[in-house]
Amino acid sequence: MKIQGSESGVLFPETLDEHIQADGLVLALRIPKDLTYFNGHFDEIAVVPGVVQIQWAVHYARQYLGLTRVFSHMESVKFKELLLPGQELELALHYLQQAGKLTFCYRSTACEYSSGRIYFHDHHV
Repeated sequence: MKIQGSESGVLFPETLDEHIQADGLVLALRIPKDLTYFNGHFDEIAVVPGVVQIQWAVHYARQYLGLTRVFSHMESVKFKELLLPGQELELALHYLQQAGKLTFCYRSTACEYSSGRIYFHDHHV
């Protein structure tokens, strides 16, 4: 499914498959060649920015895992390989609700592209 913003163009990868688990999910994704975030990032080669990868992880955790808490901080965020147009990969998300911890990992059979931990807290904190 290709999700598009009304004026902004394509904002999310195409979801090819989804596997929901007890504490998370694994999404099979394809990076669209016309992703809006490629504009100006970079001139030589189109790359999915790191901040967008984090935004996607939080977006899908909210959509599939019921994450409603407010962002607190991040730890051990690493961007190891470039995410490029047309690339197919998996996004693995695990959410530990009691700890308010979301781990994400963009990966393929060939490599791990990026990973990290994002922490959340309740609204009243």
